[in-house]
Amino acid sequence: MKIRSVRAVADLGILKGATGARIVEGADGKTYVMKFAGRDRAAVNELIGQALARSVGLPAPESVFVEVTEQFAAGLPHVASGPVSPGIHHGSELISGAMDMSQFGRRQLNPGELLLNPEALLASVCHDNWVLTKDRDRDDNHLIYPVAGGFRYSMVDFSHCFTGTAWTADSVEQGTFLRVLMPVHPIIAELVRDAGAFSLTLDRIEGCGDSDIHEVVSAVPESWGVSDEERSCLEGFLQVRRGLVRSILDANASVFPNWR
Repeated sequence: MKIRSVRAVADLGILKGATGARIVEGADGKTYVMKFAGRDRAAVNELIGQALARSVGLPAPESVFVEVTEQFAAGLPHVASGPVSPGIHHGSELISGAMDMSQFGRRQLNPGELLLNPEALLASVCHDNWVLTKDRDRDDNHLIYPVAGGFRYSMVDFSHCFTGTAWTADSVEQGTFLRVLMPVHPIIAELVRDAGAFSLTLDRIEGCGDSDIHEVVSAVPESWGVSDEERSCLEGFLQVRRGLVRSILDANASVFPNWR
């Protein structure tokens, strides 16, 4: 899996959230949300979560490797876990002009304005139960932004895949067969009418081959500190869970108030 690289040239501030992400300008003139590698698993989760989402047709930002020089790192403020290390970190292009779920829900749409990809809202539930994303019920993990003819939806923030940023090989193995439904945003829960809402995305997840999963996990840089054992556990986790998501959703139909 080819991932492009961009050098960070300007720090534009911190992004609210638990992972201490920074907003940076790249040498290509674009703006990125940068999550730091090495201090926890946030960067690893972002890379794998985004790549898998995009592989099954979900709208998510492209992952990039953000190159941080020693000089740039020295100019960044320290965070609770210490100074930022130079090297390769994870970046996602910032979606400008976006609203979170609640902001969009309060917006008065003009005639002809539509959400152009509403099916992606439902598809996000499938992905989150494949990779065990524990915080997708938050407003700011769903962004909706204006485009010609209306609005489009994008998933963002995959830091809490695999149940969080502090996973280990043991915790990944323990979560492999977990059948608890991951949190669903209430607006999305109300949109589900029946199992057919998930069919296309479930077909794509179940069709994701072992080699596809291996390619994604292998894209994690060695410098991010993921051991061979941990990579193997991640691959096994994803291989097993791709076949469980359908039954997990069916077993939890009562969570969706309009499922008939």
